[in-house]
Amino acid sequence: MPARVLTAGPGGSFSPADAAEAAAALKAGKLLAFPTDTVYGLGTNALNPQAARRIYALKVREARKPLPILVHSVEEARRWIELTPAAERLAGRFWPGALTLVLKPTKKGRRLTSQESETLAVRVPAHPALSAVLSEAGVPVASTSANLSGRPALASGAEVREAFRDSVDL
Repeated sequence: MPARVLTAGPGGSFSPADAAEAAAALKAGKLLAFPTDTVYGLGTNALNPQAARRIYALKVREARKPLPILVHSVEEARRWIELTPAAERLAGRFWPGALTLVLKPTKKGRRLTSQESETLAVRVPAHPALSAVLSEAGVPVASTSANLSGRPALASGAEVREAFRDSVDL
């Protein structure tokens, strides 16, 4: 079945109904493709290991390579990573935005990374549609660029649709 496509309005924002639909899909462990501050991404509920495995399979990504996490706010990031004073300053200046911080996970954050990994990568994106979905969903999102591993990241919805067709849910 073809993926359902939601279209962002002026300024890149979603309607409240579309943000709620995408958030419900994330919470349910569906695989989404979405715009970020830089390129398009693929993501799903990071609390659902089976859903995250779909990303690895779709991208043909090495299983030992951890997935970065997207959250809606600095406060939410604190649940998953230990923000050092320097990281707090960086987050205060660059979040929301394209900055990814790689830090020690909190006890809760250990659930979101492999046992071999000592760190967890977290980002608070600024893209209006994605930000609304993350806020509505209230779950961390395991995410990566929308591309096959080793290939260039995709920068448009049309490229993502062509590359992944029916492999994503929304």
